[in-house]
Amino acid sequence: MLTFVFQLLTLLFGGAMETTPAPTVQLETIETDRVAQVRLAEVLGTADGIHAVAGKGTQITFVISRGEQVFRVVATTTKKGAVTRLDIVPVVNDLELGGGLSWLAEELEAVTAVTRLVVDEDGAVTITTSDNRRYMAIPGRGSGGSNAAAEARWAAEWNKG
Repeated sequence: MLTFVFQLLTLLFGGAMETTPAPTVQLETIETDRVAQVRLAEVLGTADGIHAVAGKGTQITFVISRGEQVFRVVATTTKKGAVTRLDIVPVVNDLELGGGLSWLAEELEAVTAVTRLVVDEDGAVTITTSDNRRYMAIPGRGSGGSNAAAEARWAAEWNKG
């Protein structure tokens, strides 16, 4: 919308106004294990909102936002959960995002790497960091209250299998 307004003003004033092009977000694919693990921690830790998580087999997808931009962050893992690949895909969002997992961004802000993602039979995703912290993110569930990070760590410890 803002780009349209700038273009309209430029047309009206005969190019007297200088416009700045909107930033372009492109697909990012990382296929090196450790680099993917570090980048996953960075992307989740700097998100303005983490809105959803879903896991199926060895692919775990997070929906995050940064400003007005929405991304699908798809991590591919081994069968034991080690992160081996990361795809960051910009998406057009027509939905209102709730940010129910945004507490996770603050928890991962200073983390070096997200090393493992394990999906259990209920679809919950256990996230393990390079400093051996574990969090359980449950699809479709909001923050669960003001102490969501502690609850997620407790759930991850309780669910060890």
